[in-house]
Amino acid sequence: MSEQTQWHEDLVLPVLLAEGRKTYGAAIRRAFAAEGFDDIPKLGPRLLGGMLRFGSQPADIAADFGISKQAASKLVDALVVRGYLERRVDPDDRRRMLLSLTARGEAAARASGAATDRVDRELEEAVGERAVEQMRETLGALVGLR
Repeated sequence: MSEQTQWHEDLVLPVLLAEGRKTYGAAIRRAFAAEGFDDIPKLGPRLLGGMLRFGSQPADIAADFGISKQAASKLVDALVVRGYLERRVDPDDRRRMLLSLTARGEAAARASGAATDRVDRELEEAVGERAVEQMRETLGALVGLR
């Protein structure tokens, strides 16, 4: 085996997962810099992308992201103040707030998605479509162990 294929064998899976996540994060940050989205908080791309992809607001940001309700509230506040999200009172339940993407939020989510898609394509070119499918299945099983 070449040295290039052996370096990862000495790393435990949590380290490999964290390093792989950095690849996506760097691609998203580059895309944001190119598009002028330099003020998005750390978990912002995940929230904006999820809202664009699934066409709805998250049911419970704190639980979905594994953060405190206070941290979730700060994330939403930052995205509202910076023009990525709009918050309004639910007309059916005035105690509840509804979130929606602004045009700026949708553009940022699309930039993030395009960056992720580029990394996915590069990964498929490196290891093949079947290997990526197997990785997704394996990671899905890992998430299911919670």
